[in-house]
Amino acid sequence: MAEQTYDTIIIGMGMAGLSAAVFTARANIRTLVIGNPKESQLAYAQVVGNYLGADAKSGMEILEMGKEQVEKYGAKTLLMEVVHLRKSDDNTFLVKTSNMDEFRAKTLIIATGVVFRQAGIKGEKEFLGKGVHTCVACDGIFYKGKKVFVVGNGNLAAEESLQLLAFTKNLTILSNGKEFEIAENLKERLSKEGVKTTKDKIAEIKGNKFVKSVLMKNGQELPVDGIFMAMGTATALFFAQSLAITTDKNGFIVIDGEGKTDVKGVYAAGGCTGGYEQIAKSAGEGCKAGISVIRELKGLTRYADQT
Repeated sequence: MAEQTYDTIIIGMGMAGLSAAVFTARANIRTLVIGNPKESQLAYAQVVGNYLGADAKSGMEILEMGKEQVEKYGAKTLLMEVVHLRKSDDNTFLVKTSNMDEFRAKTLIIATGVVFRQAGIKGEKEFLGKGVHTCVACDGIFYKGKKVFVVGNGNLAAEESLQLLAFTKNLTILSNGKEFEIAENLKERLSKEGVKTTKDKIAEIKGNKFVKSVLMKNGQELPVDGIFMAMGTATALFFAQSLAITTDKNGFIVIDGEGKTDVKGVYAAGGCTGGYEQIAKSAGEGCKAGISVIRELKGLTRYADQT
């Protein structure tokens, strides 16, 4: 599939992402929204009573109506997982999905909700940045020729592992007791490259100042130089680290009053920016990010869409 180019790509199909897309699409900004409404925290709400105009609707009803609305105004939606993101030399952004399709955009809006997912392994927090990492693009270079584990069972773990091959072949993916849920094309590439996979579970990460080994649930202790956590799908923190976006001490993306991050062309909205976990807050930040993108791309100082 040929690479497709958009004015803006919105990562996340929850309330923040869809709210942003309504504004960009109505302004004739070529918009692609990538994600899945079912992965939004709002999807789990049986009855919503605290969002004006949506009393007694379920979270999924609100999200489904939102998806239909952005499509009505011309935004494209893609029910897919983003597994890789980088900024190109021409200052555009390259987005890769789990089926290996690639898309390019002039601007990005990160609206992926929760910022990170931990594996819950003893020692994981203590050794973060000291042998435990969350971003191969950021830290993979430090493990040239060394023994590395990737912890995860999905497409993100597969993609991170394939990137690690540029630095080391001594690589194993551990699902940490879960069944592997990796797309077939990624499975084939892992197999072709000889990447080992196992469902073995880590009980504890051990070391002194830096990681030295892992203690497995079966009692075996295995030496390892580095561990990359890639649980579930890519999170806001993963994307922030990939683009060197500033986050706060809790891992939330830092934005200004217009939804801008400190990387030009990148905006964020919703749960990934911290603060109150409320639908209204996410919708408001999505609106703000969407309008900011419109102003940037059209060179406007003001913009209003009041209907």
